[in-house]
Amino acid sequence: MDAQEKLVTNNNTTACTFDSYKLDLLVKNDSLYKATLLLNDAISFSKKYNLKTTQAKSYNALGNVLTKMSNFKKAESYLEKALQIYDSLNNKKGQDLALSGLINVYTQEKNYAKFDSIYPKAQQLSKSLNSEIYFINLENKVKRDYYGFNNESLLEVSSMGLTLLDNTDFTTLNISKEYHTDNLKENLIQSFRYYNALAQVKTDDSNPKNYHLLFSINGEELKASLNTDINSYRKIATFNYYKYLYYTNAKKNLDSANKYILKSDNYKYEALINIEAKNSRNGDLVYKIIDAEQKLALVNETRKQDALTSKIFLASTIIMSITLAIILTSFYFYFKARKNICKINDALKASNSKLLAIDKDRLEFFSILSHELRTPIYGISGLATLIDQESDDTKKQSYLDSLISSSNYLSILIDNILQANRLKFEKKNLRLKPGKMAKIVNHVMSTVAVAAENKGLELKVHIDKSDDQEFILVDKVAFSQILINLAYNAIRYTKTGSIAINVFEKKRDTKDITLRFEVKDTGIGIKEEHRSIVFSAFENKTFLNKNSSGSGLGLYIVKTLLKSHDSDIDFVSTPNEGTCFFFEITFTLATDEESQGIISVKPHRDMRILVVDDNKINLLITQKNIEKIEGYSCQTSSNGKEAISLVKAKDFDLVLMDINMPDMDGYDVTKHIRMFNTTIPILALTALNSNEISLRAEASGIDQIITKPYIFDDFKAIITSYSGSNDNYCKIIDAEAI
Repeated sequence: MDAQEKLVTNNNTTACTFDSYKLDLLVKNDSLYKATLLLNDAISFSKKYNLKTTQAKSYNALGNVLTKMSNFKKAESYLEKALQIYDSLNNKKGQDLALSGLINVYTQEKNYAKFDSIYPKAQQLSKSLNSEIYFINLENKVKRDYYGFNNESLLEVSSMGLTLLDNTDFTTLNISKEYHTDNLKENLIQSFRYYNALAQVKTDDSNPKNYHLLFSINGEELKASLNTDINSYRKIATFNYYKYLYYTNAKKNLDSANKYILKSDNYKYEALINIEAKNSRNGDLVYKIIDAEQKLALVNETRKQDALTSKIFLASTIIMSITLAIILTSFYFYFKARKNICKINDALKASNSKLLAIDKDRLEFFSILSHELRTPIYGISGLATLIDQESDDTKKQSYLDSLISSSNYLSILIDNILQANRLKFEKKNLRLKPGKMAKIVNHVMSTVAVAAENKGLELKVHIDKSDDQEFILVDKVAFSQILINLAYNAIRYTKTGSIAINVFEKKRDTKDITLRFEVKDTGIGIKEEHRSIVFSAFENKTFLNKNSSGSGLGLYIVKTLLKSHDSDIDFVSTPNEGTCFFFEITFTLATDEESQGIISVKPHRDMRILVVDDNKINLLITQKNIEKIEGYSCQTSSNGKEAISLVKAKDFDLVLMDINMPDMDGYDVTKHIRMFNTTIPILALTALNSNEISLRAEASGIDQIITKPYIFDDFKAIITSYSGSNDNYCKIIDAEAI
């Protein structure tokens, strides 16, 4: 049966019906690729016979399928085509469906301007048609208010929706499709109750009364109502998170709070795995299938064309020649097609096996990563509670040291995950500036000190002496990451004994110096059979499962970063005695002019700084760090519009700007300030770090980027470098944490 016959049933070209139920069944079963193929064939079929209604239905259905695949731009395009045809036919029911599809696109895409422009029109049409689409659009309005943090409207609209649903008999509605959707009213009620409960909590999360509706919702019933929603696990995670807030803010019951935060975390990871699985299914295998179908179609087309040519040619020959030629031609193409099909099938089988292996590796990696993330998060949460409850200053300091250690480990783990993904697609560009190796190494030792102390390990360091006035050009972030990962790796695999970092000078000339670095431990050692997989991300799980629960990314990051330093790493090891990782790097010696650039400049007068950040904790940290600097004071702002007004009204010497903010991001705020003030230094203070961020910052008028987390001394050096009048501001660089 032809593809179009599976969605379009026709007895002749003037009478056709579109099978919405079959299509929705494909979408419900997540057969989006098959649905897309059938819809494209249906569009071609309807165009061929000028079937406008069928063509509009096909465009509308394809737009909804593409929305589910998160291809919002194309989805919007097809839905607009459907709306144009329905408008030309004056088909109100079709217009209702197309407008509802666009509302869904704008909700998921978070394009609130377009949503607000068509929502009133769509609701007016649905209400006039007495269509169930009215309630579906209303649900999208609730989601739009939720995503846009418009809590007052969220509470009002969700309450109104519950009242309307309670007073509406769905059997009296004019259903938009050819069939009724199962449990539509029940699912809508669950959705409106869910968002109404969240809105009530948001009004005051410390008032126990505001949690009554939340706890009246049955978690299993809510989960069942979301069984076709790709965001279902995230919603269930949020549902449990708000229960955690109840026991944290309203009841002050830490045990119950921990129970629900763990539930919330579990569903978050389920959401992550669910999205990964969906991406895997829609990845390379889809392209392989398309390629296979194209090759088979080409074989069939060639066979038909050659058969027709043969008939024309053999018509002038004798019957025996015709029979012989047909037989030979048929056998030739039969075996050729069979051979090609076998090759394609073998390729598909190999691709499928590879995808299954990759999926298994990813699941195992996320399982390990889940443990690695939970451990420091649990430590941070527990230690914070102990510090709050402890009155003894000595114990408080001990807990604080452990808290900082867990925080450092979590920061490094997250950075490794992001770094592994980034280095897979782009080479690390080193940002060199003057620094002293002794300072970098000592910072690394202080970073891992608490982790070593917790295991009872001794930390040793040796650095060959050098001139105090001598600086080298080094990317402090990248190089610190190398040593920190090696040090943590040594601590992880060492139960007793010591960890040592040694730095030896190998050779030097007037411009360069070559240093050899060694990280030694007295741990379990590495067998020779594991040498080939130690530095491979994900593939070293055989070694990890027997010895540790680490993420397996640290040594991969080290090896990859060393490539950017034109270096490589190796190791010597004896099982049960210890391991020594070593590498050599040639650094360029900094000139006198470059070395002077790192000296802080004292201001000639009190310096006034404006800090812009929508996160209150970040504002507090930055404010306290600035107030540590002699002669500096600051004012804070939590949004972009207020920041623009403050810069216009007051005489600030410097602006520290967060990039990611709601309403107006740091780029737009900077562009507005540059319209009336082109000289004030504007520095971006952000956790983002990529070439794209640097280019956008430079284009908007930002003078420099300071990446978080940072070392206070580096932060101070950059801030003080802008003291006084300075017309030659630095280009876009990172304030690397060392």
